[in-house]
Formats: sequence, C-alpha cells, structure tokens
Amino acid sequence: VDISSFIGDVPGRPAGFTRRFSTSDASGSTSQAAAICEAVEAGATTLLFDEDTCATNFMIRDERMARLVADDREPIVPFVRRAAALSTKHGVSSILVLGGTGDYFSIA
Repeated sequence: VDISSFIGDVPGRPAGFTRRFSTSDASGSTSQAAAICEAVEAGATTLLFDEDTCATNFMIRDERMARLVADDREPIVPFVRRAAALSTKHGVSSILVLGGTGDYFSIA
C-alpha cells in the first residue's frame, strides 16, 4: 500500500519504500498510516479514531517538537495536516474521540 502521503523515506530503507509499503513488523505510526490508506482505497467514506489507541506521533506534532526536529528531517507527516485534504479531495470524513489535545479544532 502507498503510505507516502503520511510517511516519507524511512531511515535504513531504500528511497520510495513507503510507496509500496509491506511489512509484518510495522511501528504504530506506519501501521496506522497503512490502515488509513487501505481504508480509503477500499472506499471508506468515514474514519473513526480514538485518541487513546492512536499513535500520537502520527496524529499530531506540537510546536515544540516541530522546532526540535525540522519537517525535512521527520519522515512522519501528522494526520492533522492531511485530514482536511482527505475530506476535500477524497470525500473521507474523520471522527476523532479526543481528550488530550486541541490541535484538531482548527480543522474541525
């Protein structure tokens, strides 16, 4: 599955690895990216997320972390940066059950 919209080049893997992602040992962020991409490919129109079971480093990147690690050195594009495009370009709505972060309010 192509997860490159969420995960860029992965250290220790060949360039373009995430365009044809397949593994039996994925991290939380890569598994969540793959699950979203597979759901969209299968025709899902709504995605449901529970913040308690999501990979935090995949879902958001707060300002402090963004200052610590520049975007060009971080392979993960947080879901919060792709959620609006999923809706406008692909017609996929996202429902998030939240309790610990308000970073999503700006795109709600």
